[in-house]
Amino acid sequence: MSPVALGWAAVLAYVAVTAVLVARGARRTGSLASYAVGARDIPAPVVGLSLAAQLTSVATFVINPGLVYAFGLSALLGYGVCAALGITLALAFFSRRFRAHGVRVQALTVPQWIGLRYESTGLRVAFAVLSLGLVTFATLIVVGLALVLSRLLAQPPEAVVVVLVALATLGVMLGGATGHAWTNAAQAAIMLVVAVVMIGAGLPLLGGEGGLAARLSAIDPNLVRPVNPASPYFRNAFEVFFCNFVVGLAIVCQPHVLSKALYLRDDRDVRRYLATAIGCGVVFASVLVTGLWARLTLAAPQTIDRAIPAWIAVAFPAGLQVLVAIGLLCAGLSTLEGILLALSAIFSVDVHPFVARGRGERSALLFGRLGLALVAVVTAGLAFWQLEHPTGGTVAIFAQYGVYLLFTGSFLALGCGMFVPHAGRRTVVAAVAVAVGTYLAVAVLRPTPLANNPGVLATFGILAGWTVVALALLRRGRPWL
Repeated sequence: MSPVALGWAAVLAYVAVTAVLVARGARRTGSLASYAVGARDIPAPVVGLSLAAQLTSVATFVINPGLVYAFGLSALLGYGVCAALGITLALAFFSRRFRAHGVRVQALTVPQWIGLRYESTGLRVAFAVLSLGLVTFATLIVVGLALVLSRLLAQPPEAVVVVLVALATLGVMLGGATGHAWTNAAQAAIMLVVAVVMIGAGLPLLGGEGGLAARLSAIDPNLVRPVNPASPYFRNAFEVFFCNFVVGLAIVCQPHVLSKALYLRDDRDVRRYLATAIGCGVVFASVLVTGLWARLTLAAPQTIDRAIPAWIAVAFPAGLQVLVAIGLLCAGLSTLEGILLALSAIFSVDVHPFVARGRGERSALLFGRLGLALVAVVTAGLAFWQLEHPTGGTVAIFAQYGVYLLFTGSFLALGCGMFVPHAGRRTVVAAVAVAVGTYLAVAVLRPTPLANNPGVLATFGILAGWTVVALALLRRGRPWL
């Protein structure tokens, strides 16, 4: 069987298995709550695997290793160590409290949680709108998968984009949260195998004359430095270490990530859920080292987004190429489906009540699915554009502009809601407005050469927002906790 035929067989088998899991979920999706967060009867390890898959998209397997390929150790330390540490700490601190309050007020989405916590319709609507920034990350996923699968299936990337978006959208429309969680768990299991295969493929490169560092330094000395002054995103310690850590803390405040805690039955499940997610996350974060494998293996220079697909094509025989491609498909679709489900739930729960007052759950579910169809069309269009004109040299930067703006605001609102009870509604509204305004002002006015980096924009915004909270509490003489 030819590599292309083998690839088609594997992809079709994957679609068939996914369809069975979606059908299973569809039978258990009879209400808006079950569509958004399931029936809260999904085992904690399954939800943990689902969360790990959500946090590990094709960005982790393809796009971010491409940045490591281009910029070396600095990118690996920034994304694979500092950001990963921030994510781990935020999950450990946020999950239990977010779930406890969400269950108490029967919240189904992050914007609804924020609106109920502060008794503010304005905040709820604002975060529903900001959540549309997730479309940029959906675009990244689709582009990354299209670049990998177009090689495997001998099809143009544009055709792969259309099929991927259609499959993910249909699966979310039918399966809801239950189908999504079980599908993600199966995807995460495959991703773990593929992660080990990809990491292991480069281990022989650690030996040889001079060692890994010496051979990378011979290509470019900046590749082995903890900061890379020649790069556009890892120029100094502030960008590499501080900004990426702050971004890691805030990144869990996306609707498709933190809402996973609402799937759990009770607080006793949180520990097993986190242990599963964090354990898998350590393995997935280690995949970024494949960017160094690619830099030592590939003779011809590659663009950031195409480096790992090119490395896979030369580093693995046909059978393993298919396995790796399926793992990347799992990584991409798991997060893509989570984003689409979160946006569909937001349309149903947070937007529908304002455009169709008085109508019931059936109308809300239909509205959410129609909104999802619109998101799918926009995502496909943006993917076509980014295939030809990647922002800042990589679709990762395009995605970061949208997603980082979202969690720059949500980190303030959720953090205060869970840990700073004396921060009232006015304080939080002001802090969120300052955080988002700072992000946009620095992005537009460019007062510093670092303003091209979305991580820097998010860090400035988050620091400005928390400064507002601190000053408000000091002025009123109120304690933080």
